[in-house]
Amino acid sequence: MRTPWGIWGDWRWRRFEERVRAREAAEWLRETGHEDWGDDRIGTALTTVFNLRESLDARRLSALRPGVGLGVAEVKEAWAGMDGGPYAFTLNLLERLRDVRLVTVAPAADGRMRLTVPEGLRDRLRPHWTADEEAEWHERLLDNARVLAQPGGTWLDLPVLADYWWRNLIWHLWHSAPEKAAALVVYPSWQIARIQRLEVRGLLADLVLVDSPESRAAASVIDEVLSRLDPAAPDDPRGLADELSQALGLAEQVVVAQRPPAHHAVLRLPVRTQDFAMSPDSTWLVAVGRDKHIRIYDVAAQAVRQVIAAPPEVGYNCAVAPDGSFIMTKSAGEDARAWDAATGEERIPFEVGDLADSVYGPGDMWLSYDAATGDLVNPLTGERLPTKPLGGQVGRLALAADGSVLAMGNARGQIGLWDPRTGRRAAKLPDHPYAVDRLGMAPDGSWIAIGDLYGIRVLDLPGGDERFTVKQRGTDFATTEDWLAVPDRERVQIRSTRSGELLNTLELRTENIQECHLSPDRKYLLTMDREGTLIMWDAAAVVP
Repeated sequence: MRTPWGIWGDWRWRRFEERVRAREAAEWLRETGHEDWGDDRIGTALTTVFNLRESLDARRLSALRPGVGLGVAEVKEAWAGMDGGPYAFTLNLLERLRDVRLVTVAPAADGRMRLTVPEGLRDRLRPHWTADEEAEWHERLLDNARVLAQPGGTWLDLPVLADYWWRNLIWHLWHSAPEKAAALVVYPSWQIARIQRLEVRGLLADLVLVDSPESRAAASVIDEVLSRLDPAAPDDPRGLADELSQALGLAEQVVVAQRPPAHHAVLRLPVRTQDFAMSPDSTWLVAVGRDKHIRIYDVAAQAVRQVIAAPPEVGYNCAVAPDGSFIMTKSAGEDARAWDAATGEERIPFEVGDLADSVYGPGDMWLSYDAATGDLVNPLTGERLPTKPLGGQVGRLALAADGSVLAMGNARGQIGLWDPRTGRRAAKLPDHPYAVDRLGMAPDGSWIAIGDLYGIRVLDLPGGDERFTVKQRGTDFATTEDWLAVPDRERVQIRSTRSGELLNTLELRTENIQECHLSPDRKYLLTMDREGTLIMWDAAAVVP
């Protein structure tokens, strides 16, 4: 039975809660200018997500372009450092809005996460600030883009990898300085740059947004060209770019807006990509990773061509057959598997063993190490070369481009040289002081580069005399006859293989570089950063 004292205590507590709610409501009204977010689904969800401070900060979310897929990494790029705080605050709000189904965050075909802000959510947020406040916030966002364009530069000086700004600059400019947006969107060099980035539909959306006589004329030309496309024909983005340049009268100016000389293509791989491999003709690339899919990318289109459902384990390694006919993948705890490069069907049987690192030589020479047996295996032919393995499991291989010598290294720092045609050991080098994480070799087998967590050593062969040592992380470098490509945080250093001298620095201005590869034909240097952005560099243009 409730006592009078208990009933009195409950009443006092309820009165206290009512006063707190009334005080918070008054503060909410004073600070936000509105009593609540509304009593429909959107309003109810917003009320459950935001407290007072968060509701004020959440207004800036209406500056995000609605109805389009925005890469989560791109949003981080655009909002970094805004409002005196880290971008993580904005991303946390977006995640909570996702949890109550007000925004969509989902993987796209390329495996990268895309954020979509519905028009309804933006419409609900936008009225709670004035037009001047809205313009000010867009202008503050644009300050981030100006930093990327460098002091004194123009919008055409934005880095190639600044995807968010190439796609959404006009949107933000339109809400802060409409006359500047109207001038930029019809500026020939800007149109050329957008077309060459294979962003025709994005350019069209910007022209429609601005809606000036000049933009309507350009949009009409683009619409006409797009209407002539055959839906059944394969995509030819570069051909479309050329046709649009002709139709818009921009052909004579195309040379002015080309990519940096060394850039061949930029591909956006999933953030959790573990490995990638280029086809023999460098026209397509395969990537595997933690999202448990095999993705094939078309280099010309710079887009996903095909997605293959992978085995349940994470894909750690991949390679492409020298004839381009199939893809080999390796996951933890299972033998290598093969997938038809054209159809995506698994090739069965494919009994080549527990393979990992692969290297290529002349013709059909393709070698991988079977950790279970110690054999060298050609996955294309199934041929095995019994070897006398090193004292521990081999982790890395390197093969001279002329096929004259093969090097193998392991976690104990042991390194040996083999004849790749017979499997016989040719020499044993002095033990390396650390675990061998990467090997590289001269095309003629005259030197070897040995990488570990602490540096890279280059030794002459066959004697093993040291040429030089570079005190940099040596786990992800690539080699040609004349230079080493060594990741260094947000850049790649190009160093001479003769002296270690710094020849050039590739400034990427992106997330930490995780990997450097050479294409099988040695024409391209491939670099991938932590966010999965892969750049193909023309190897001949890497050193000026």
